[in-house]
Amino acid sequence: MPVRLRSLLGKYIAFFIAAVGVPLIGYTLMGVWLAAQEQQASQIEIQRANTASAANRIASFLQGIEGQLRFLTHLGWDHGDAAQHRLDALRVMKQVPAINHVAFIDKDGRERLVVSRTGVDQQDSQANRSTEPAVQTARRDSHFYGPVYFEQAGEPLMIMALSGARPEAGVILAEINITFAQDTISETRVGRQGQAYVIDRAGRVISHPDIAVVLRNTDASRILSLLRTQSDGAIQVAEGLAGQRAVLSYQNIPVPDWNLVLEIPEQEAREPLIRTLWRSSAIGVLSFLAALGIASILAYRMVRPIQAISDGAARIGRGELAHRIRIEGDDELAALGNEFNVMATELERARTGLEEQVEDRTRKLQEASLAKSRFLAAASHDLRQPLHALNLLVAQLSASDGKQPDILLRSRIEQAMASINGLFDNLLDVSRLEAGAVRADIRDFPLQSVFDHVEATFLQEAKGKDLALRCRPTDLWVRSDAILLQRILFNLVSNAVRYTKRGRVVVGVRPRGNAVRIEVWDSGIGIPEQEQARIFEDFYQVHRSGYAGQDARNEGLGLGLAIVARLASILGLDVAVCSRPGQGSCFRIVVPVVPAVMQPKVAHGGADQRLAGARILVIDDHEAILAGMAGLLREWGCEVLTARSQDEAIARLLDKAPDMILADLHIEGGPQGPTVIEALRNRFLCEIPAVIISGDVRDEARARAQAASLLLLEKPISPLRLRTVLVRLRSSALRASPETSHTS
Repeated sequence: MPVRLRSLLGKYIAFFIAAVGVPLIGYTLMGVWLAAQEQQASQIEIQRANTASAANRIASFLQGIEGQLRFLTHLGWDHGDAAQHRLDALRVMKQVPAINHVAFIDKDGRERLVVSRTGVDQQDSQANRSTEPAVQTARRDSHFYGPVYFEQAGEPLMIMALSGARPEAGVILAEINITFAQDTISETRVGRQGQAYVIDRAGRVISHPDIAVVLRNTDASRILSLLRTQSDGAIQVAEGLAGQRAVLSYQNIPVPDWNLVLEIPEQEAREPLIRTLWRSSAIGVLSFLAALGIASILAYRMVRPIQAISDGAARIGRGELAHRIRIEGDDELAALGNEFNVMATELERARTGLEEQVEDRTRKLQEASLAKSRFLAAASHDLRQPLHALNLLVAQLSASDGKQPDILLRSRIEQAMASINGLFDNLLDVSRLEAGAVRADIRDFPLQSVFDHVEATFLQEAKGKDLALRCRPTDLWVRSDAILLQRILFNLVSNAVRYTKRGRVVVGVRPRGNAVRIEVWDSGIGIPEQEQARIFEDFYQVHRSGYAGQDARNEGLGLGLAIVARLASILGLDVAVCSRPGQGSCFRIVVPVVPAVMQPKVAHGGADQRLAGARILVIDDHEAILAGMAGLLREWGCEVLTARSQDEAIARLLDKAPDMILADLHIEGGPQGPTVIEALRNRFLCEIPAVIISGDVRDEARARAQAASLLLLEKPISPLRLRTVLVRLRSSALRASPETSHTS
């Protein structure tokens, strides 16, 4: 295939040179530069490390001498004789050959003893040396390192003076021969020609691998001045001690202010960088040439399949979905051609299946619309019946001309209200469960307390149908949420009573190891096996063949068992059912049991009596709600105060805090419920137990209550649930501060 500049192959090669070749060259140059920098940095770090290491060894050499001399300052002249001091000095000089002589100065500055390695020892010369700088500095700073000086033989020497920890110990003066540090300097080398040497504070070389440099009293003040402009460990390229360009680094030894210099010839330091430059450049050029050749070969192999794919894609795009692209091989281009073929096949299927999808979507929308219609029809029918009955009963009550209503009329009104409240409770429960507003409060409690509430709630209803309702006694304690578990049993027993025409309903337990199985048995009409899997779905009602009359009309919305399933899921429990048509049903739920050794001791008597004498403040802007709530609470033995606003609540309380507060969320014409509760708590300086009761079920309402750390109960609320919440709040308050209780 000829290579033309405007052809795909020509453009590919040109693009490769521009897009790959130039960056590759740039990358190679950058790599060379980075490698050079890394090599230089590595060399610098090695040189710094060697400099610091040598400086540390010299500092250790001096500190070792100082440590030996410190031993001589421990014994004062008032506690020993000159012979003992002389023996100590000889022992130290034997261990430290660098010490030429040692002089002992007492606390008055008098020379008491001189022990020399090369001269004659002197004793009790009493020479006054208190004015010497070495003695004065040692007494002030505890140590003195003198300047380096050279004796006639040319060796560098230094005076070291140390004072004792106690004044009577005096001062020790020692002459140190610096040439003994020569081994440390000789061992410090970098590269072939690198060398280390020491410059004292005056700029003279006092230690060097070549001892002749030291004996010549070489002046290195120029190098010292240059290096002092840099920080310790810094690198400087300048003329070295040997008179050639070199890479210099130094490390200061604070005591005695010496400077160790490491010097490497510049040419030797640059050799690794030059080798790296040539090696990287050669690799870059060879890589570019190899990549260019490979790219040209690949371009030839790709152009023909690409052209075939282009032609095939154009035909498929024109609607020829039956066309297929054929490319030999098993590389990516062949796979791309196969993908085009798959795409064409899928487009054919999509075109043929589009109508089926539209029909399926339409069917689902119709089913959703039908489910909504069924729900609205069921809700409308079941709400209209008790509302209609309630309107008739209210009209009958109005026509009684103020006479006392008979018991039957009152009972019918209560039944109608119970039906309405039950329907609303089911709808609100489903709404709360769907919104995730229900949280489990897991505690230990006696199971019999729940059974007592169940029996008290449904006993009269069961008697009205000539049914025997029995909750078998149990002394077991369980670990769960008492309110949610009670709600589950309420729904199960309610269904059992509703769909049982004759016989009995039994609630009992069967221990199962660390758990207990609660069972609700009835002798009702039963549930067909094919429908048992769906009874826990929303709005699903089993067809009750042959079950007509009032009971059939009171079947409800089909939410009772759906609520049971949701509550059991929150508690982590499983609900099972066993039923036969015409023989009855049994619902089972397994709850964890509290071991007997962990069951708390409780006093006998009903928990409801804890409300007796409780002082409760009710805040609401509806007169009917205030009157109804006050009457109900007084029936429970509570002292009730009612108010329509915050100011009225303060006026009614008479500077005495209530035991509990029940407040509406929205109060017309004033601060809202949470604000009023907070104000009353601040006024009485105590955490008064409080509950928000509201008909607003929006998420915003729940968020406001949660922000104020308040429990939110939604209207309408059943008396049983209200009583349970109040007993729980009252019990918690009594346990927290029994001395502040208002109970009488």
